[in-house]
Amino acid sequence: MNLQAIKILFLKDLFLSRKYLFAYLVAGIACSFLACAPSKTLSFLGFILTITVAIASGIHLIGTLMLGESTDQTRLFIMSLPVSLLEYAIGKIAVVLTTYLIPWGTMLLLTTGLTFIMPDATRGAIIVVPAIYLFLLAGFSLQLITAVAFESVGATIAVMVGCNVLLNVFMMQLFAIPEVAEIVKGDAIVWPSSVVWIVFVELTIVVLSIAFAFAMQTRKRDLV
Repeated sequence: MNLQAIKILFLKDLFLSRKYLFAYLVAGIACSFLACAPSKTLSFLGFILTITVAIASGIHLIGTLMLGESTDQTRLFIMSLPVSLLEYAIGKIAVVLTTYLIPWGTMLLLTTGLTFIMPDATRGAIIVVPAIYLFLLAGFSLQLITAVAFESVGATIAVMVGCNVLLNVFMMQLFAIPEVAEIVKGDAIVWPSSVVWIVFVELTIVVLSIAFAFAMQTRKRDLV
């Protein structure tokens, strides 16, 4: 395996996406602070915008870094270079994941930290933060699989819309769990078994989705 080739492919895509990455990172930071504002209206608006940034960044980065190369014929040039399918797959999936995880992880850390710092925040709300953010990551992983399998913008957008709809249902059901609804109202941080299982299932989906996307990419015989 040519690690230098993987590094070049990775840095090439990272450089091309630097403006988008910076924009989503700044937007994610601003929305995370807004989500922890004392005003309930501003807090709710910030929460909605944070989710919007996470969803928009995922579909945009997949479309730009992965699907774009199949539509503008960039792969014709890349695959003419001394790069194997395995090296191409590693570099491509790695940069897509990295560019998404940077704003996603920043928003997760900020939301978690600000929940402890802000004087008006209820500490118990921290138990739902990992579940919601991991749901967003799981949705992104499913979009990644779709992009690899079908190389279709329409199919990937359809999965994004489906995940977005399910997110609303998921949050409604999550806050409807009696023990969760009780904990988020107070300052005591208690991790109920229902939330632990939800997080476990989400992590499993993320890991399996990424592994499956990688396997599908490396098994392709024609990338151009």
